Amino acid sequence: MSSHLCLPQNADPDQRRARSRTLFAQREAYQWVQAPGQPPFCRGVPPGEAFTKGKALRLKLDMADSLADLALAAVVRLGGHNDTIASFRRYYILRKLPEVVNRWRNDREFARQRLDGINPMLIEQALEIPEHFPVTEAMFKGLLPPGSSLESLKAQGRLFTMDYKAIAGLPVVMGRFQTAPIALFWVDDRGALMPLAIQLGQSPGDAPVIFTPGDDEWLWLTARTHLQCADGTYHENITHLARTHLFMETFWVAACRTLPAQHPVHELLQPHFTGTVEINYEARNTLIVPGGPIDESIAVGSEGSLNLVARDYANWTFDDFDPIKQIESRGVGDCNLLPNYHYRDDALALFEIIGSYVNDLLSIYYPDDETVRADYEIQNWVRELVEAGGWRDRGLPLQDDSVQTFADLHAIVARVIYVGSVQHSAVNNGQYEQFGYIPNTPGAMYLPPPTDRSRRSEANFVYALPTPHAVGEQLTLAHLLSQETDIPLGNYPEGFFQGEPKAQAVIDRLRADLSQVGYDIRERNNILKARGDVPYVYLEPHLVSRSIGV
Repeated sequence: MSSHLCLPQNADPDQRRARSRTLFAQREAYQWVQAPGQPPFCRGVPPGEAFTKGKALRLKLDMADSLADLALAAVVRLGGHNDTIASFRRYYILRKLPEVVNRWRNDREFARQRLDGINPMLIEQALEIPEHFPVTEAMFKGLLPPGSSLESLKAQGRLFTMDYKAIAGLPVVMGRFQTAPIALFWVDDRGALMPLAIQLGQSPGDAPVIFTPGDDEWLWLTARTHLQCADGTYHENITHLARTHLFMETFWVAACRTLPAQHPVHELLQPHFTGTVEINYEARNTLIVPGGPIDESIAVGSEGSLNLVARDYANWTFDDFDPIKQIESRGVGDCNLLPNYHYRDDALALFEIIGSYVNDLLSIYYPDDETVRADYEIQNWVRELVEAGGWRDRGLPLQDDSVQTFADLHAIVARVIYVGSVQHSAVNNGQYEQFGYIPNTPGAMYLPPPTDRSRRSEANFVYALPTPHAVGEQLTLAHLLSQETDIPLGNYPEGFFQGEPKAQAVIDRLRADLSQVGYDIRERNNILKARGDVPYVYLEPHLVSRSIGV
């Protein structure tokens, strides 16, 4: 057994007094801030939570490079016309153009981003088509193969929808526009997901026309881009900011207030929160503020961003952190019905590995359920989440506000580590690739959505895209947030579970398992590249950050 890690019930009197002193200091350093509607967070940045000097320097240099690129781009644009899509290439003097620039207009790429883009969390199987989305067979004449119909596709499990109802009704910044679309997709005979229809609102009253790929080219592209804009808002505020950054911080602050450094669960969790408090502090004070990048680049601005986080926080449950349940609830777990959903496949493989790792490490200290129940520091942790976090009805696996079984403790710890590493990497790492080319995913639209089938032109389309200032804000933010990690999953600090041979063996198995999954993913990606498809790289283990640090 490690000389410094033990459960509180196994500590001697001197060790218990030392733990009490440690917790007193930690509670002083980690104080709660309760903001209306927001997940509770830490006041300031406690000692030990700040970025390293190297990390802080890299962030500053990235910002400086972006500003230099935008300054040069402004010079290049002087006297140039900005009424073509090609004009957006002028923003990349130093920065590399995202590869999506070569694919974004293709319907297959548009659909691929629903599965393997940075917001793979909304697509769901269409068991029924909503009444307020009144698509008809006549709309798809010539778009579906002979003999296929909506009913036959639905019966075969090949219809899928995306519904942005979560962002409906949010006020937008004056001069900007955003919709809350509903979209219909199908899996074609080649196994590729393809779009069928887009309604740019939650009802025919909001959106009197349902657009299809059979419409005028620029009209269909305009409808698609309004959906991309909505997807960006949903992703940045719910999928990314709320459900990884902000919710994770609450778990860690509660842990620091209740688990001393001598507790094995504190030891297990700490590396998976490197930089999280600091990056969230910076986000609250520089990004999501009036005049900040979010305020300047997305349709709903900073106030709308916080309102959207509050909406999601009111409905969030702990099951949202379980990828198995999340995928099952959307009906997208069958790889035969929905092939090429590589986020699903890679996320589930990594979740299984993390589950085994957490199980084996916790088993060293918790031989049975009774040991879990007797650990009063762990019980204080979950009680802190229930009371200070307000999470009594959030689906945590508790009985009478306490953890009763090893399985329940395992579920909490494994999901927290998974979200802070794998899930965050899945929804963070590709932001420059998707948001870094404005025509692919603009943060806001600057003309209202079409309400008829009048023909559009390239000039109409480009005029609806963001202004140069908003472009600059979006590009700078997207590039900053897409920095490649220097602390991948499986890379732990010196001294991690030092002196515990059983724990070191568990860590070695984790690294071996990650290496195998990484090999499998690279082999699959090589096959995808060989046949001209887009590889899914965001969850290659060496690219999965150990924690939310950017």
